[in-house]
Amino acid sequence: MSTIQPPLGQGVRKLTIEDMSPACEIFINQKLYEISEITKGKKVVDIGCGYGRNKAIVESVGGEWIGVEPFEGGAHTVVADAENLPFADNTFDVAIMDAVLEHIPNVGAAFTEVGRVLKPGGKFIGYVAFMECFHEISYSHLSFKALEHYSGINGMKLMKISGGSRFGIDYHKQVLYYPLPYNWLRPIVAWRIRTIFKFKSKLVYLGYRFKKKLSAGEASRKADLYFKVECLRQSNGFQFIIEKV
Repeated sequence: MSTIQPPLGQGVRKLTIEDMSPACEIFINQKLYEISEITKGKKVVDIGCGYGRNKAIVESVGGEWIGVEPFEGGAHTVVADAENLPFADNTFDVAIMDAVLEHIPNVGAAFTEVGRVLKPGGKFIGYVAFMECFHEISYSHLSFKALEHYSGINGMKLMKISGGSRFGIDYHKQVLYYPLPYNWLRPIVAWRIRTIFKFKSKLVYLGYRFKKKLSAGEASRKADLYFKVECLRQSNGFQFIIEKV
């Protein structure tokens, strides 16, 4: 029987940076899409639409907007839960959940429903909290790997993800210092965090290049992936584009 005592929190697997990375395009500190472009002329379901801020945008570019909320009082057209959407299979071109997934008790069922009501090739877009603290009533703060997993088991694929514009560190400081006006400092703190990760990625490059004897191109690729994954690991949340296969 093994008596090896690994460091606390270290599993039996040895994971590579590729193992931890999502198999999709990764964008750091970049806006991933424009609602007006991705919904132009499309049939759109906006799940958890609130007061319907996307309605005018979608309709201004010739799209058909249908809002869904489980509570009365918003701008929605349908009262329903994300886990039980009252629509036929393959109905929509685009599904939106903007800062909604973390507030759904059964997030797996919500992914299943989105995959069901989207047409083949349809897009599921939005934002999900990750390193945010508990807010309103939040259940599932999803990692980038969770987005990838739930997509994959429901006939969809995570195509693009964006993080690193804000981090859990600056978010929690804002919550801690409220009501002091800390918000204006957040971009500066986030920039400093990205700068630290970029510096660390330079050290990673040197390690891959000279200790592991990788080519300059391969060492550069791995160092760039390290920077992106580190940014994702501590991101406040993610924008995502998921596509139904």
